[in-house]
Amino acid sequence: MTFSFPKLLVAAFLGALLLAPITSAGAAEDVAGTVTRLKGSAVALQDAVPRVLKAGDRVLKGDVISTGADARLEMKMLDDAVMTLGEKTIFVVIDYVTQGQPNAAMRLLQGAFSAASGKMMKTAGAQFTVETELGTIGIRGTTFWGGTLDKVFEVALLDGKGVYVENRAGRVELTGVGEGTKLMDANVKPTDPVVWAPAKTSRAVATVSF
Repeated sequence: MTFSFPKLLVAAFLGALLLAPITSAGAAEDVAGTVTRLKGSAVALQDAVPRVLKAGDRVLKGDVISTGADARLEMKMLDDAVMTLGEKTIFVVIDYVTQGQPNAAMRLLQGAFSAASGKMMKTAGAQFTVETELGTIGIRGTTFWGGTLDKVFEVALLDGKGVYVENRAGRVELTGVGEGTKLMDANVKPTDPVVWAPAKTSRAVATVSF
């Protein structure tokens, strides 16, 4: 499996330089989680140094993670949240703090992912967000999917309390399991929630299934 490094590096440096804190690989306070499952190939870029990932490797704050064709990567975060990345996905772990004022901040640059929140969302005031080019996804003790289907970026609530999706034009709340919304543009409010057909939900889940 090979990676298109020019394409990866352009997106990765944008994420790493603009969004992620500078960290030193390996310091205990920099660890955000662990790779628990991996199908195919994936790399993490930290301080312009790539690491080929395998199951059991640590995920660090500031990592820009890229998966290859037909790849899947699952990582368990410090509070037992589970993030799963689909193929050809570029995902930035900006910050992950479980002590004091819990905060998880990540960014999807390309591809598809699912997230199941962990223990931190049981703490009042905890924040768990995933930024995308078109808007922000905020998690409230839930499992959800985000990615591109039929050339449109969409978000769906798979289980749990709910998730909000917002951008400069407005905000919508997904509170019913199976509801989804589309993000057409950063300056256009996300579409009103609609219940997805089971076949559509299955197609979305398949993009991150091992």
